[in-house]
Amino acid sequence: MNLNEKSRLVSFLLTLFFGPLGLFYSSIAAALVLCIIAFMSASTIIGPIICWVLAMAIGDHCTYKHNKNISQIKDLISSK
Repeated sequence: MNLNEKSRLVSFLLTLFFGPLGLFYSSIAAALVLCIIAFMSASTIIGPIICWVLAMAIGDHCTYKHNKNISQIKDLISSK
């Protein structure tokens, strides 16, 4: 497990500029799903736009959750 915290600013900037591709920083599984959905709905402009916005929201949530879990693990380790 990666015990380094991830930057929420970096996550936001990557997903802002690269959409679902920037989500690979936060969540590989979510990035793959959104990339596939965006690619399959590329004929309509609304599908990729929705994926882009979802990528920003999911990226922030996954980064926050990762940092929270790391903090809990570090607290557990330091309390022993």
